[in-house]
Amino acid sequence: MYLTQVVDEEGRGLTERQTDAVLFDENYERVNKCDYAIVLGTSPEYAAVRAEIAAAFYRKGETANIIVSGAAVVDKTVTEAAFLHGELVKRGVPQSAIIEEPNAYDTIQNMTCSLTEICKRTDIMSVKSVTVITEPFHMRRALCLARLLLPGFIKIYGYTQGVARQRDAWKSDARLRECVRIETIILRQLAMQGHIQNIELSEEK
Repeated sequence: MYLTQVVDEEGRGLTERQTDAVLFDENYERVNKCDYAIVLGTSPEYAAVRAEIAAAFYRKGETANIIVSGAAVVDKTVTEAAFLHGELVKRGVPQSAIIEEPNAYDTIQNMTCSLTEICKRTDIMSVKSVTVITEPFHMRRALCLARLLLPGFIKIYGYTQGVARQRDAWKSDARLRECVRIETIILRQLAMQGHIQNIELSEEK
């Protein structure tokens, strides 16, 4: 039984247990050394969560370059990149470590526009690894897209925090529940288009 066989166009069909397995089973709380980290933007209302995860990653000392990515998508007065930049500085990340990427309107563009920023600064052929930083619910899709869109010779890692908390919270929190639904829809689309391997689901007893 596979995701595309169970989930409909509205993101319905998975049990809570299956949803947890698809989005929250992997452990991405291990820090890996990388040449660049890419923090995926979100609306300023929720960006502090991602900034806290990114600052914690930076404090581990495993990268010198953090790209904050995102255009003025929801709040037209400020880019997600600029807002994340400010939040990281508040948390002790030095200005010199932060690179703003202010043009991305979605996760696909987070990857492609961040790649452009990397290419502006270095010989892309010398980049060995990149870490994608986002919230737990978003990590599976983000990594799928990073591996599709960034050069194949670059090792892709993921980093997040609070997996257990979001695994619990999405069942009662309206914002997270909608985020989970959207993730499920897009993963289904990617699998149906052949961009990612179809996700095998456990049978519910």
